[in-house]
Amino acid sequence: MHTEWTLSTLHEHLGQILHERDQRYEQRFADLEKSLTVALAASEKAILKAESATERRFDAVNEFRATLSDQAQQFVTRAENNAVNLRTTERLDEITGRVTRSEGRGAGLNAGWVYLLAGVAALGTIVSIYLALATP
Repeated sequence: MHTEWTLSTLHEHLGQILHERDQRYEQRFADLEKSLTVALAASEKAILKAESATERRFDAVNEFRATLSDQAQQFVTRAENNAVNLRTTERLDEITGRVTRSEGRGAGLNAGWVYLLAGVAALGTIVSIYLALATP
């Protein structure tokens, strides 16, 4: 089939080509717009998930901080610790002094008993010697 190109057929042919291209471009634009909408929705969903996870992390961190704060309030302060150590040292020194005095008294009493027994033994020996010499 042989067709001749005329200005009218050429105009019609170019119009048809332009119309087909317009339809393809509109379809591409619609597909692109749809893809962009899906991507934006997915992005928003990911952002919401990330924000939720961050919020949970911050809640956990705040809970941990509160626990540390509660725990720190129960710790003994340096001043309290020093006061307790000072009282303990003073009481230990007092008890040590008492034990030392008690041991000294005990040692003194033991020495007194030793001297007393030595004196009684010496007196007994002197009496025995005297009685042995006095009786013929």
